Amino acid sequence: MLLPKWPPPMPIEQIDHLTLQATTYALACGLLYLPPTNGQPLPPIPASAIHAPFALFPTPFPKALFERAQRLQHICNVLYARVASDDAFLDDILGADTAVGRVDQFVGSLWRIWKDLRDDRLPQVSTLTSGPSAPYSAHVSHYSWGSSVQII
Repeated sequence: MLLPKWPPPMPIEQIDHLTLQATTYALACGLLYLPPTNGQPLPPIPASAIHAPFALFPTPFPKALFERAQRLQHICNVLYARVASDDAFLDDILGADTAVGRVDQFVGSLWRIWKDLRDDRLPQVSTLTSGPSAPYSAHVSHYSWGSSVQII
């Protein structure tokens, strides 16, 4: 199966315009992270941010493979939910003392924070949303469908 030539040919002016529009959208919708500090402490009030990486053009993907992935999605969702709910398994795999967290400083730091919260049984507010996540679904108005409920 051959895919079309991608990205489509277009003048540099049009690419520059699309880049400006996409970057502006990313900044306006909060697709941001703080710039690296190179070991320096963060300022008390950050003065700059970097937009998260994005693809200016979506990648063509064969329809048959996309539909196959859709059929597997429910199985993946169940697996993800079961793994995320199994504290003992996660402790064994990600734990900061004896597992991945011991050799990966970032994972270890996240794990210690999560474990402290879990062990203290602090209330956690979660949001369950039906429909697309607004800033990440630029082609769908976030007012057009779906609703959010807060679970405490």
